[in-house]
Amino acid sequence: MSPTQTPKINEEENHKLSFPQGFLWGCATSHFQIEGFPDEIQNRLSDWANWTNDKSRIADQTSADEACQFYQRHLDDLALIEELGLKAFRISFNWPALMMGQKGQLADRLDENAVRYYKQFLAGLKRLDVKVFATLFHFTLPDWLSKDGGWLSDECPRQFARFAELVAREFGNDVDFWLTINEPLAYAYQGYVNGAWPPGIKNDYLSAFKSIQGQLKGHAVACKAIKSVLPEAKVSYTIHWRPFEPKNRFNPFDHFVVYLRNSVFNHLFPAAVRTGRLQFPFPLNLIGEVKKLEGKIDDLSDSCDFLAINYYTREISTYNLAAPANIFGERALNTSLTCNDMGWEVFPDGLYDVLVKESAVYQRGLDGRHLPVYITENGYASTHAADLGPGDWSLNDNQRVDYLRLHLEALYRAIKAGIDVRGYLYWSLLDNFEWAEGLAARFGLVRIVYPTQERKARASAHEFAKIARSNELVFEAPDG
Repeated sequence: MSPTQTPKINEEENHKLSFPQGFLWGCATSHFQIEGFPDEIQNRLSDWANWTNDKSRIADQTSADEACQFYQRHLDDLALIEELGLKAFRISFNWPALMMGQKGQLADRLDENAVRYYKQFLAGLKRLDVKVFATLFHFTLPDWLSKDGGWLSDECPRQFARFAELVAREFGNDVDFWLTINEPLAYAYQGYVNGAWPPGIKNDYLSAFKSIQGQLKGHAVACKAIKSVLPEAKVSYTIHWRPFEPKNRFNPFDHFVVYLRNSVFNHLFPAAVRTGRLQFPFPLNLIGEVKKLEGKIDDLSDSCDFLAINYYTREISTYNLAAPANIFGERALNTSLTCNDMGWEVFPDGLYDVLVKESAVYQRGLDGRHLPVYITENGYASTHAADLGPGDWSLNDNQRVDYLRLHLEALYRAIKAGIDVRGYLYWSLLDNFEWAEGLAARFGLVRIVYPTQERKARASAHEFAKIARSNELVFEAPDG
């Protein structure tokens, strides 16, 4: 069967979709969004801890100073993981906290307090027989390194390699899958084009491209550092895959915008990791300063053992004739589809297309190696004010349940079409700090009442637990 053909569902599958034996069901998190790490917050160790000092930068005027208090409550939250029957969990290591006090020189050790915290939580996951996905860079930099240029500087990859080596030595026995960089294009766009994240620069595409080059170097040296300590380690990065479609399918300018966005946002990073060369699409490769960024990156080629995909939605794109210099166009806000509270369309067919068509070339290394696929983020956001107290609000989250089931059905169809998907991590276990959106944007299977830090499982949590435990997506039999 051609992977671009949608497989048919047989009669038995009309009632039950069974996933492959050993399929990993889990949830994903990131440190800054949940931890409220005391040393990081009190000493403003990270660029994000400093960024949120100015509440005007955050949509709901909140901060991550406490977030979900995961640092204090992580042992209790292990019970949630067990209750949901999860067999995979994604964390990220807090680079600023683990390398606390290190400025400029290459560290020879990690902070003992931070190590103790992570060791305790990882030991708890091991007792539950939960596979661990660990991310090294999930959007936050040590503040001093950010002020020194971040991923635009040569120092950042050097420091990142040392961090990766120390973390691999310390936690190597407790991590099953390593993720070096999370969503590099989202980071570059939000920090240097949209200006909504540190360092808060707008419309500087050249710096955005330089940061992508820096992150590619970072991935390469971190992968090499991990493998030097753990030769059999499984290492990758995550790519936020967002399908782009033209607003007007008869408009060639809209199609050009889609081509350019897709080439850069979706393909630039994985293509570079596969080939070992950073190459920009036409016409960007005609710009002299951009052309200088192209070329071979040491140790980058085939530095990937599996493909990690984050998927949420598609984006309708259009060219704005009133702003002809912006060849990337803009997002078209009108849609006929259901949207979450952040305006993101519910578009499960996009996940199927990403798996069977768009990412197919990256599911095999340049050397011919087969690379399995893991969905490392997928989720639905609702919005509820951060100061809401206890009550029944948002617990019956039927829209999230529908989103989850529709995307798992699309995932099943991709597996049936021959795609080797081995796991699915829902974003996220808990409501958390959603970067520039603040605490009000809620993705959690488990609701957080922030004034009391009460945890309460939503309907979606119970639904996901049922699916995870049975390894099946069951449909109610039709009446009659």
